[in-house]
Amino acid sequence: MELFSQLKTRGVEVIDRQQVTSTNTLVKDILAKQQRTRPILMVADEQTAGHGKFDRQFYSAPNSGAYFSVGLPMSALPAGWTPQQLTVRAAVAAYQVASQTFHCPLTIKWVNDLYRGDRKVTGILAETALDQHNQLCGIVVGWGIDLTVPDDLPAELRDRAGAISDDPVTTKQRKTLVDALGARFIDLLTTPWTEVLQVYQDHQYLRGKNLMVQIGSQKTLGQFKQITGDGYLQIQTANGLKTFSAGTVRVQ
Repeated sequence: MELFSQLKTRGVEVIDRQQVTSTNTLVKDILAKQQRTRPILMVADEQTAGHGKFDRQFYSAPNSGAYFSVGLPMSALPAGWTPQQLTVRAAVAAYQVASQTFHCPLTIKWVNDLYRGDRKVTGILAETALDQHNQLCGIVVGWGIDLTVPDDLPAELRDRAGAISDDPVTTKQRKTLVDALGARFIDLLTTPWTEVLQVYQDHQYLRGKNLMVQIGSQKTLGQFKQITGDGYLQIQTANGLKTFSAGTVRVQ
């Protein structure tokens, strides 16, 4: 079977690389410099400068994970889109495809991580792309999926990082996953929001937990209440209900 057949059927251009700095960075650059109407996906065997929120380093060991980004030009974005909805759709696509492919129980941690048990196995980062005139020209969504645990995993990650598979994953398996997940994300862009949100809510890692939500230097303690209809996090605090559209969440 041809590689990336599902993506190509949906009109997505695929760029397959062995090593890159960051797929998100390179796809943003492509959207900024080219007038595109079709989505683009870049996948790499290794990233040398992978990053997450707040430019935190994302460890991208060669051949142990799936590292890829989808670039959506403005014309490819669904009507009424919001950054929150795109991130939720990206997380649901990852949950559905990865859990089915590897037959392992996963949960989604608000706002954009996948967990296996209490270990993070996937990070998702959505970023805006700006053209030469500093105008919004698209959105880039990147996934970093830890398929296996590398032998040289940094010591500071060993207590919290995990992997989706307990067995070695071949290059073909990895690229087949990227094809299926990218295609699922494209399909979810036009799936009714309520259907996508229901999956996100039903498989929420934070349910029933005591949490600390941090935005900048401000920290708020409370117990998980719900994921709202907008995809926001709501917690019960000593001073009442608090709702967050963004933030870093830690389980207490």
